[in-house]
Order: sequence, then structure tokens, then C-alpha cells
Amino acid sequence: MVADEEYTSFVQPPVDDRLSGLWRWRSSLPRLADDTEVTLGEGNTPLIRFERQGYAVHIKDESQNPTWSHKDRLCAVAASHAVSTGARVVVVSSSGNHALSAAAYAARAGLRCVVLTHEGMPPAVRSAVEAFGALLVIVPGQDRWKLVEQSVHELGWYPFSNYTAPVTGNPVAVEGYRTIAFEIAEQLGWAAPTSVIVPTGYGEALCGIWRGFKAMRAAGVVGELPKMVSVEPAVSAPLHTSLLKGLDRPTPVQAGKSMASSINVKVTSLHAMMTIRQSGGAALAVSEDDIAGAQRELARHGLYVENASAASFAGLVQAQAGQLDLGECPVVLTTSTGLKNTGTRKSVNEVTLDGTWESFLRAVPKDLQSL
Repeated sequence: MVADEEYTSFVQPPVDDRLSGLWRWRSSLPRLADDTEVTLGEGNTPLIRFERQGYAVHIKDESQNPTWSHKDRLCAVAASHAVSTGARVVVVSSSGNHALSAAAYAARAGLRCVVLTHEGMPPAVRSAVEAFGALLVIVPGQDRWKLVEQSVHELGWYPFSNYTAPVTGNPVAVEGYRTIAFEIAEQLGWAAPTSVIVPTGYGEALCGIWRGFKAMRAAGVVGELPKMVSVEPAVSAPLHTSLLKGLDRPTPVQAGKSMASSINVKVTSLHAMMTIRQSGGAALAVSEDDIAGAQRELARHGLYVENASAASFAGLVQAQAGQLDLGECPVVLTTSTGLKNTGTRKSVNEVTLDGTWESFLRAVPKDLQSL
């Protein structure tokens, strides 16, 4: 793991900087060989403000990245570092956003990509991964990470994902998540929010965002640091459970089945635990009903997010109900689009007609007809 001090610098880009997206922050990211930046236009995602029960809420909508998730920030840096180091093949263990993003950025960089996954990979993600030209390898159980490790050590492939214990990811790539913090501060007029609420599995985004805010404070750009709040499915919640027990490091848990499958993990990272404690934040656990309700509420505001993304908003709702102080300016991170949940949602606003005007009027609610 890269030491905390190695990439703590922050350089505020000029207002008229013509570089867009993540690479606006080039001077504050890991050093690369010249002309090795790989981009699909990631970054510059919106910060959307709305009122909830008289309470101002900001949503940082990462679904508007090129492959519709926050993983594009990580994979843009990973692909760039892979090119910079002369790698020819990249490998990732993932069944969702990470797999899709890795395949896209490998294709953009001209690298071969191998994706280790399981039979439960959503059809829409599988189709896109294969379209990008990645080799898709279906592996049972937990063997995927062992194969990633062996491919790195024996074949010299570049790892886009974790394979170590305790859990950690690519220490260079995770720096891409710092740009979420940079953008939030810029969008708030160069001020930090009072809290940042993040759907959390292994905790890479949580930790990367925190490092970004620490770098800005060290540079004197922001005065205060936000509380970092993680949100996990209650059926697993290793970070929530470990902190509740006052443990020194995360302990593995038995994970039940969750609709938020991409953050439903048995163990999380020590860095995630350290981030919560250093920031004075909290680790929340939300139920399946909470996640489904949060997804519906966000959709009514025009934001259709993935199940795992909705967990962060469910955490906000839980915090408000439980009087957890998030401050006057909380930011909720939504990580991916709900379009990746194809086939998991039952239709509640759908009717089938015979095509006549009469049948149409019978189907349309009276309150809509009287407008």
C-alpha cells in the first residue's frame, strides 16, 4: 500500500484550464510517464441540490461517468499507470461496475483485459464487457482473487482490483477517487461539506475521498474536514459491526443476500475503519427495505441509481431519523446507474391496452385527466 504522505499534495487548477474531467487534477495525482493518460471523459459529474423535509441535501451523481459509475475514476488512473509501466495485460475480479469500467479503459488504452467473475454477473454488464473485447472467465466461489494474485506474480499482468489480505485495492488507482473530493469542494465554492455519505464495500472510494479532502486542507484550500459516513447492507456490514464492537481492525462476517450486491462483502479494509475514526464519522447499516425505499425516493427526484448507490441515500434517511448530526451541508455519493439492475425491479406503473382511446382513458388516473 502506498504511504499516506506520497500523494498528499494538492494543486488547484487554473480556472481557464482546458483539460476536462479527472485529468484537470493531473498535478495532484500519481506521477506517470509523459503522454500516458488514458481518458474517456470521466469526471466533472454534477452536484445536485434538493430539499428533503426542509433539509438541504447534495447528491454527487457518479452515474454520469462514461461507463455510468464512479469506478471510471479508478480505472482511468489504473489504465494510465498500466501504460506508464509498460503493462500489456490487465486483470480484474468483479461482477459489476469495476469489470465494466476496467474492460472499457483497457480497450481505450489498447491493453488486453481479463475479467474474473461468477455466474451472477448481470446480463447487461456481461454483454458490455464482452463488447469491449475483454476475456470473461467464470470462476466458482472465492477462487477469483487467488487467480488474480497468481496471474500478477506468474504472468506479470497488471491488477485493477484487490487480491491481498487484509483487503486492499490497487494503491495507485485509488488516488483517482480523490478527484471526487476536489470536485465537491470546487462545486461548493472551495469549501468542504460537513459530511460525505458513501456506499461502502471494501472502502476504496470512502478512503480516496477522505485523502482528497486531507490534501486540500494541507494546502490551505479548505478549512474544515467532513465527517466520512459509510453505509453497508445490514445483512453483512463488516465495518459497522467491527466499529460497534470497538475492534482494532475489521473482522469477517457472514454475509446474507442483498440487492446491493456490489457492496455486500464479508470483510472490509483497515483503511476504511481508520477513515471513519479519523474523520469523526460513522458506519451505518441499512435494511433491504431501506435501500429499496431510498431508490424509489431518488427516482422521484429524477435520479435512477443502482441498488448499491441507493444505500448511501438510505443512510442519509436513517441518520436524519436517528438524529445523527450530518451538519448543514451533507453530500451523498451515488455511484452508478439503476440501468445496471435490469431484471431486478418489478413494474408498478405499467399497463397493457388494446390501442383504443376508451381503453386509454380507463387506464389513465382521473387526476391526470383533469389537469
